[in-house]
Amino acid sequence: MVIPRCAVAVVAVIVAAGCGGGGGQSDERVVGAADATRIAAVRPVVPQWAWPRAAAEPESSDSSASTSTDPLLVELKKRLAALSDSRDASNTWQDDDKLGNVSVGVFGSTRDAHEAMAAMNAFSLGWGERSGHVTKDENVGDLGNEAWRLWVRGNGTQVTYHWRRGNLVLEAHVHCFGSCPSDVDAATRVWVDEIDAAAQAGS
Repeated sequence: MVIPRCAVAVVAVIVAAGCGGGGGQSDERVVGAADATRIAAVRPVVPQWAWPRAAAEPESSDSSASTSTDPLLVELKKRLAALSDSRDASNTWQDDDKLGNVSVGVFGSTRDAHEAMAAMNAFSLGWGERSGHVTKDENVGDLGNEAWRLWVRGNGTQVTYHWRRGNLVLEAHVHCFGSCPSDVDAATRVWVDEIDAAAQAGS
């Protein structure tokens, strides 16, 4: 793999972080763990940009991310450990030119999902600054709740989206390190919108 899985599957660290006390109520629709698996199965389908049909085999649960001493991961796990019990699902598609990863975290409350968003954004921004040159770090106004986008250049182009739907936290990450479309962000957003439509559809 071109970049470490922990750099692109932030939500997957939630399980390694453990769980704390739940809390918080909201009138937003609360979804369950089965939704995470369904949403994470939405593969990249972008016009005029071919992607593998099958997702890569998942890494072993004995991932090095769970025992890493990397300061960014340690801080992320610490912040997530204080949140309510959670479940997650993720998938990765990769070929010689690009990698795409989708991760979906299900939290016990919308309040905890909100806290997870802040932790994930800080992690991704820190990783982007370490691995390349951050060209954009901005809120997105037309995608769910608290949507955020990061662009990183260096060893290709990386685009990461985080957003929330109720107690769901979603991440889509594309790293194009080979032959890329002229606008990687626009192509990534096509996939992001498909993932978001699945998140809103219900099980």
